[in-house]
Amino acid sequence: MSYLMDEIASQPECWSKAIEMTAAAEPALPRPGERVAAIGCGSSLNVARCYAALREAAGQGETDAFPASEVPVTRRYDRMVFISRTGTTTEVLDALRRFGQGTSTVAVTADPAAPLAREADAIVLLDFADERSVVSSRFITSSIVLLRAHLGADVRGLPRAAAGELACPLPFGLAERTEFTFLPRSRLGVRGGRGGRAEAARGLAHLGRVVPGDGVPARPDQRQRPGHRGVGARRGTR
Repeated sequence: MSYLMDEIASQPECWSKAIEMTAAAEPALPRPGERVAAIGCGSSLNVARCYAALREAAGQGETDAFPASEVPVTRRYDRMVFISRTGTTTEVLDALRRFGQGTSTVAVTADPAAPLAREADAIVLLDFADERSVVSSRFITSSIVLLRAHLGADVRGLPRAAAGELACPLPFGLAERTEFTFLPRSRLGVRGGRGGRAEAARGLAHLGRVVPGDGVPARPDQRQRPGHRGVGARRGTR
């Protein structure tokens, strides 16, 4: 079994551990009423966007989400949450060092020895969800489960639901497919800030099945047409 398959299969256990540590993580995480920025890159940015959407939907305060390289210099926050599995992402560290002065900072990471963990004021350590695979799965989903629990959502049934999904056989013929198209569940392409959060909250953040990414696969029988370059491809480009 590959690292990725092992890590995907371990998600129910990781989610249970994330739920169990929610109370211990409370002092590090933002309090109701605080103005908060959540910051990340790549898949961790999706976690930040989910958290921002869910926190505002829960009425806990204004919450922005930004790519680490696009944090505006004109905004001030009570607390900034920096998300990075490795804790070594250059843009995240640059943002912490540039904007963290005078603001409470929190690191959500899997490595307690990483620069992000050492330099932030507080740490939420998900070392049990660290990964060896290049493709992120359990760190991303475990982060969202923990943050949802922190915001008061009842996520206690998710580990069992995930285990049930993992036990189900794949649809017939799916393993033989070599190409998939992922369609976004919400308007996550909007720039950082307040726009589109309600859509995001109804999409990526509501984990009910094992869907590590921010999209859903097309039906297996929807094969790509010859010559089709994919959604968003420009003419004359490959």
